[in-house]
Amino acid sequence: MASSGVRGPTPRWGPTLGSAALFLLLLPAAVAQGCSQNTSRTCEECLKNVSCLWCNANKMCLDYPVTKVLPPSSLCRLSSARWGVCWGLFKEENPYARFENN
Repeated sequence: MASSGVRGPTPRWGPTLGSAALFLLLLPAAVAQGCSQNTSRTCEECLKNVSCLWCNANKMCLDYPVTKVLPPSSLCRLSSARWGVCWGLFKEENPYARFENN
């Protein structure tokens, strides 16, 4: 059988996969820089990045310690720590550790 010489469209995945791989490779570095870049700004700016923790006491935007349920006091006092939202106030003296709005 002779081939007709006509070929169907060939998918071009090379550059697309290469670009995606490069993006995924650089993503952790961009996320890591994102938190510290918002230090001395506002809690709202810091918490736009869901992997960040805002320490209200010293106006620092930090990487949330994902290996812990609550951030350790060596990182930020619990009463000053904000993650997810800026308006919650965590009362350390409360033995039941509830959130209060103040």
